[in-house]
Amino acid sequence: MQFSVLRYFIQVSFLSCFVCSCGPSNKDNKEYTYFGGEIVNPNTNYVVLSKGYDYRDTIQLDKNNRFLHKIENLEDGLYSFKHNPEYQVVLLEKGDSVLIRLNTLEFDESLVFTGKGSGKNNFLIDLFLQNEIEREHLKRTGFMQSASYFKKNQDSLLNIKSAAFEKLINKNELSNLAKKLTQASFIFDYYMRHEYYFTSRYKMRGPDATKELSASFFNYRNQIDFNDDELKRLYSYNRFLNYYFVNASRINYVNQLSQYNNRVGSTIYQLDLIDSIVTHPYIKNSLLRRCTIHFLLEESKNNQESDEVLNHYLSVSTSNRSQKELKKLARHISKLRPNKIIPDQDLITSKGETVKLSSLFSKPITALYFWSIESKDHYVKAHEKATYLSSLYPDIEFIAVNIDPDQTKNWLKTIKRHGYNLDNEYEFKYPKCSSEELVIHYRNKVILVDQDGKIINPSTDLFASVFEKQLMQYTQLASLEN
Repeated sequence: MQFSVLRYFIQVSFLSCFVCSCGPSNKDNKEYTYFGGEIVNPNTNYVVLSKGYDYRDTIQLDKNNRFLHKIENLEDGLYSFKHNPEYQVVLLEKGDSVLIRLNTLEFDESLVFTGKGSGKNNFLIDLFLQNEIEREHLKRTGFMQSASYFKKNQDSLLNIKSAAFEKLINKNELSNLAKKLTQASFIFDYYMRHEYYFTSRYKMRGPDATKELSASFFNYRNQIDFNDDELKRLYSYNRFLNYYFVNASRINYVNQLSQYNNRVGSTIYQLDLIDSIVTHPYIKNSLLRRCTIHFLLEESKNNQESDEVLNHYLSVSTSNRSQKELKKLARHISKLRPNKIIPDQDLITSKGETVKLSSLFSKPITALYFWSIESKDHYVKAHEKATYLSSLYPDIEFIAVNIDPDQTKNWLKTIKRHGYNLDNEYEFKYPKCSSEELVIHYRNKVILVDQDGKIINPSTDLFASVFEKQLMQYTQLASLEN
């Protein structure tokens, strides 16, 4: 399978030297697993290797930005490695000696694996990148296709990946677990696209979307194991399950559940559906958590709705950690409703002074937007958009707030290098606490407040097509009030 993906050239001499000088000897190769590599343009001086809550290790980079980690009695399976703010998965099994090399400027695109166990991991990263490209293409054109043409196109792509999988297992001696995970990575992405297709059509056509599908469109659902422990951390498996339960809830609602005639009722039904089908604690609790968080952040219109869904979630969830997390999230959301006073925060100015957020509301409307040094493409575009909108709406003050912890020096260098208006640049004094209190859950979020600090809109999107229309409406209302 030839993927059109930009890959960095691997310096064989470095890798050979690294393996020889730091890698395992033949003697202990079977007793230990090694994970190491090199980070080009590192953001931090460490890498974190983890496997959910079961395993977590912080690995320091040396002066050459390289690392090597030795693991005894490894539990075979999928692990994640994180180098802030990015992360990826790696499939590790006993006896593997996997080395990575990546450039943080293009994290996923530059990632390459070498050493024993590299074949399966290069296959996984290639699939990940190719699937991203195909999903973006699907968003642009695929949902306008007829169901039959969509399925024909997806079947063709699946055949290409199946052929690549056959080449992989013929060329590499893979364990049964490695075969299962590598194959599942594209099989479940294929399933997910069918669910995604239906989701999109449902948004456009409502209940009539079900009439467009052939009786065999969802045939694959009959062979799904909803409690597969070996797949519980596989990205494509989890994405599929999320879409499946959303769609299954919609179909059941259309067919028989008219009593669930609002967003609260349909969410509660979805929670019950997950609870009735999934028995694996990790998978069940993950699905319940995602469903509830989505409602709290995107669907809930008032605290009564949030409380009703949250209480039902608490009755079916068995994860104490997630229960505490969602209770806290609901409390913070309850304080960010329109017409409430925004929770005050301590900010640091470009001069190093500490000020209160409440002291910044000098214009009829203030738009607070948020950014991180670690997402350059985003913060450049965000500042450009804010500058453009400021020229159109002079009665709106656009305030940029940096959310990074312990980055004051780099933050100052960044805003000065780009020539940003220093009077409108701030950073949180207590980033973690402030981000939680203001529920900054996605990077495009904007909070709009009036001159008294009352919330106008607690969560709109800086880059959404509707954002400018919202600003126009709010400024007109503000002028009428004045």
